[in-house]
Formats: sequence, structure tokens, C-alpha cells
Amino acid sequence: MEAALPWSDWALLPRAVDLIVAEVDAGRRQVVECGSGVSTIAIARRLAELGDGRLAALEHDAAWAELIGARLESEGLGDRARVVEAPLVEQPLAQPGCRWYAQSGLDQLPGSGIELLLVDGPPAGEPDIERSRYPALPVLLGRLAEDAIIVLDDIDRPGEQWVLDAWEREAEHRFERRPELRLAIGRRSAPASASPR
Repeated sequence: MEAALPWSDWALLPRAVDLIVAEVDAGRRQVVECGSGVSTIAIARRLAELGDGRLAALEHDAAWAELIGARLESEGLGDRARVVEAPLVEQPLAQPGCRWYAQSGLDQLPGSGIELLLVDGPPAGEPDIERSRYPALPVLLGRLAEDAIIVLDDIDRPGEQWVLDAWEREAEHRFERRPELRLAIGRRSAPASASPR
């Protein structure tokens, strides 16, 4: 019997985790997370069951990174998933007053082919840091597979709504907002030249 996951008030909703795992089932096997926790373990379990794919999760909190990393190892999931400790630092693309993951952590992520980017960190629950998650797409855009999806959690908050609007203005991605799951799912929109005549 699988041990209970380390759920907290900050975790994705269970149905949101199910949706993300379904994307892994659909073939998205190169996964990067901003933040770690319940979703990290759930995705790693599915990758292990499938015998394919890799997950790297950026985590700024050293103690939490150690806890989730130890959990992965205890379940024998270390060959499928790892937690990359990356402190929050000044970042050129960060919004005023916000920090993002250090380059030392980014250097440990795949350089290309990311098929699923899950953005549930860094913390953004307070007004002065509510736009903290903005750098995820502009920083990692060049590493995404052409058909990658981006999932942003906590879209019930004003900061994440601002981030979604900014991403849609600045990138070729359009986001389906799923308020009942508190998340949005983004896909690259087809170029106008690809539309049927």
C-alpha cells in the first residue's frame, strides 16, 4: 500500500494532480516543476509505472527539498525524479520585489525537450510577491518542446491572473482557465499560416 502523500494547504488539488498525471499518461514524459511536493511524488510514481520519462523539480526551501527527495528515494523513485535545490535570487526577468530560482538550479534542468512545465512555485501568496511566478515561461521557453503544455497553479489569486495575462501577451501560448481546479493549461497556438483556408 502506498504511503500517504505529504499534502498541505499549498498542494495542488487532488483532481488537478490527476489531470497532470493524465498528461504524463498521454505521452508527456519530460517534466519540469517549479516547486515540489505532492505532484512531484505522484508524477514520479506514474513515470516509474510507465518505465519511461524524467522529472526535475526546482525547490527553494532546502528542508522541503530534502524531505521530498528523501521520500522519492524511499519509494525507489530516484531514477525517475529528483528535487533540484535552487535558492531564490535576483533575476533580470523577475517583477519588482520578486525573486526566482538561481541559475545553479536551472543549469540542472533539461536544455531542451521539456514536454510538461508545472508552475507551482516559488511562493506567491502575499501581495508583495504575488507576481513571483512570472519568469517561468520567459526563462524556460527555449527549452520547451514545440507541443509542450504549461500548467500554472493558484489561478484564483490576482498575481497568477496577472501572470497568465502577461504570458498570453508575450508568448504564443493560450491558456485554458480551469477555476474549479485552480489551474490553467497553456498550449502554443497554431501560427496563422497553419489555419485551414
